[in-house]
Amino acid sequence: MSIENLREQFMVYIVDDEASIRSILMEALGDAGYQVRDFPSADDAFKVIPEEPPHIILSDIRMPGMSGIDLLGKVREISEDIQFIIMTSHASLDTALQAIKLGAYDYLHKPFEDLGDVIVTVDRTVEMLFLQYQNEQLLEELENKNKALTSLNSRISKEKEEIQKINHLMSELSKTAEVTQVVDIFLKQSAEILEDASILFLKHLPSYRSLSVSQAHNVDPQKVRGAGISFKELSQQDYIQRISSIADAPELAEMLVQVFQKSEYVVFPLSIENQLAGAFVFLEEIHDMQSLRLLESFVQVVQAFYFNAVMQRRIHDMAIKDPLTTLYNRRFFNERIEEEINRSRRTRFPLSCIYLDIDHFKKYNDQNGHQSGDVLLKQISALMKKSSRKTDIVARLGGEEFCILLPHTDAEGAAIKAEKLRRLVEGTNFANREKQPMGFVSISVGVSEYPSHAHDADALVKAADDALYNVKESSRNRVALASVGEGFKRDFEPLPVPKKEAYKK
Repeated sequence: MSIENLREQFMVYIVDDEASIRSILMEALGDAGYQVRDFPSADDAFKVIPEEPPHIILSDIRMPGMSGIDLLGKVREISEDIQFIIMTSHASLDTALQAIKLGAYDYLHKPFEDLGDVIVTVDRTVEMLFLQYQNEQLLEELENKNKALTSLNSRISKEKEEIQKINHLMSELSKTAEVTQVVDIFLKQSAEILEDASILFLKHLPSYRSLSVSQAHNVDPQKVRGAGISFKELSQQDYIQRISSIADAPELAEMLVQVFQKSEYVVFPLSIENQLAGAFVFLEEIHDMQSLRLLESFVQVVQAFYFNAVMQRRIHDMAIKDPLTTLYNRRFFNERIEEEINRSRRTRFPLSCIYLDIDHFKKYNDQNGHQSGDVLLKQISALMKKSSRKTDIVARLGGEEFCILLPHTDAEGAAIKAEKLRRLVEGTNFANREKQPMGFVSISVGVSEYPSHAHDADALVKAADDALYNVKESSRNRVALASVGEGFKRDFEPLPVPKKEAYKK
């Protein structure tokens, strides 16, 4: 920017007790384009300077009252930015040099031989001020850029750290296809972000219209057991509305206060195919936005792996389970019975087989329709699963025929289990049971045991099937134990079954 354009932006105060000097300078500087104001004394000037500070002061050194040196001192007390030019005669040159030492920018000799020198001196001061202003602007801009760069580096560093944590989470999740392990990995790694926070995972159980605390981290196990919320009392519409905004559900807030004594919490819903699969509940407020953002990313990642685990489980179940009853299918049963026979040989504990079918099932189907028959199959399957141990293998072999493998169970224990199941079926009020020949739904059961009735898997199943056939040929609705031919020898003498594992009368 040219000096001519700069002049009009600067205010110059002229302080001199000689009116003629003030007049000459006012005219010269005004004509040059400066804003100008004059004062007959330093005292008059200082009354104005604190409230209306100029950019430049041209002041005589010697004046009645306050001197120019004194004015310079007072100005410096309130501002370092106002530039001071001393006007002096040759006789007071030493005083002018003293003023320079005290902070004056320049000095002018009086009387003025050429007013152009005055303009040049003031212009030089203005250029210095403008350069100083530009330097300050550049320094401020540089400082702002440094701050922005520091902030950017900090953000990049934090984002890099976040990416590393997300990658680590993905690496751990990729090692498993089990739903519970996926959740467990999320809980542990999320807790590290919030310094071992307490976290719950509420699994959505649509068939029960409820959410149950299935897994937790850093929470008292006694409180977790049985904890959850139920929406059974709500209408279907209200239930759907609740689970679609589970974080705001009053039932959740009430449960967290009653069971965990927590009124502050953060909820991250977990959805699969646009349906609520569960919810992660952090039992504290999360105020740190970086942690909150990272946890949101964690949930997105775990959602994909959870979905993959669910899909793999479904595919696996389709391969090994009967689609109607969800019991194991014949293929899986055949694989497992071989494994269990081999295990029995190694451990010397007996393995039993229960073979059963539903009495007069064809008649039930014909009278009530295939849909009713399917319902009956599912209901009896549910009774079989409910009355079995986790280690038992319950399978539908086809039609109305079922098998149950009972590891660590001898023939006596299997017969007890079979009789309990027979009575349970007989006593259940199935639909249209009165139309059956005996007035109720019943089952016939055959029981066999390895090594007491067979040498291998096929023979074990056949022995139970033969016992079942004998029941069907006689009275039905009964349990029969397999028999062996004369001269049959066991592969080994089985060990007695531990009482805690045995079926009791």
